[in-house]
Amino acid sequence: MTPAPAADSVASRTPEDTLEAGARLAARDPGCRAFYLEGDLGAGKTVFAKGLARHYGVDPRQVTSPTFALVSRYGEGARPVYHLDLYRIERPEELRELGIEEMEEEDAVVIVEWPERLGPYLRADATRVRLFREADGARRIEILAGVEGR
Repeated sequence: MTPAPAADSVASRTPEDTLEAGARLAARDPGCRAFYLEGDLGAGKTVFAKGLARHYGVDPRQVTSPTFALVSRYGEGARPVYHLDLYRIERPEELRELGIEEMEEEDAVVIVEWPERLGPYLRADATRVRLFREADGARRIEILAGVEGR
């Protein structure tokens, strides 16, 4: 078994801190094609996604949780950005209709909330981000380089 990659840990006291952490991560690796955001409901995944998208030229105010639509596409930036929220996905077969293969054919950035539901579509080269709510309301953000350690 491959050991889990070491995590960078970032503290976030405000939503603005969380957004900035997302923007910094995207700036650190601008060629990244997939970001997997893990965490409980309310952990800050969508706020972090706003920061990632901002780095690619998307207005963060446009980025909302696509829980009911499942996929949002933001194309006005430097690269197309797809934001997937798979919370409501029950079986990997449901993902075929979302067009994940087509997203990967573009030079797009794919941000996925609830990536554990991707099944066969999991990318080994994705950057994993885990968000945790702390007792005082702050967030702890762990950034891992890849999913091989799963």
